[in-house]
Amino acid sequence: MSPQTATAARANLHFTQLSGVAGGNPQLTGVFRADLSQVGFNIRSLLIVDGNNPTTGVAGAFSGFDLDAVKISTQRIDAASDINAIAGVNLFDFSDRGTFFFPGTQRPPVDDKLFGTGSSRVNHPIATLDRFDANSTTDSSAFGFVSLGNGGKIGFNFSNPIAMGSPLYLYIGEVGDNEFPSAEVLVADQPVNIPEPATVFAISLMGLYFFRLHHVHKTKVI
Repeated sequence: MSPQTATAARANLHFTQLSGVAGGNPQLTGVFRADLSQVGFNIRSLLIVDGNNPTTGVAGAFSGFDLDAVKISTQRIDAASDINAIAGVNLFDFSDRGTFFFPGTQRPPVDDKLFGTGSSRVNHPIATLDRFDANSTTDSSAFGFVSLGNGGKIGFNFSNPIAMGSPLYLYIGEVGDNEFPSAEVLVADQPVNIPEPATVFAISLMGLYFFRLHHVHKTKVI
């Protein structure tokens, strides 16, 4: 990350895993909740970073954190089965204009692309990041998520700032229900800046608050 990150104000938040699972068929998406109400600034962007663990998860096209969906809502829920029923803050742009993908590496055997992607972009009709609907499988019926790759990143710019002052929760879905968000989930008061191609991984975010996450070590079966 850029030097600006190191000097930004930081707040420690913890993700809590909801009971049960969500998703499609098979239904095995773990859903995690973080409280954003104490961030202290208007949110313009979100960045999710894979933990780059070389031993957990499935190899090839399914390497890294498998993101089913993301949602920000004023409603708090405790059961994963309720995630598609609650209203989200309608500021995500799930297109190439508002979603930025920085693919990580694949563990052997290497495929031609990470699942749910195409030409180093999110394949939105396959990933469906606006719905917790992933088929938790690695065969031909896999659908509804994107694999970040080891060390990969995905960023979202919002169409308007999300104002503080009321309860606000971030929900993230992980396909397979056996990998906790283990690196960083960052919100910022500035958009994700897209660097030059030669430095694509040097993502610059101003005014960041770091959300340090608990680490849960599980064996991923997806």
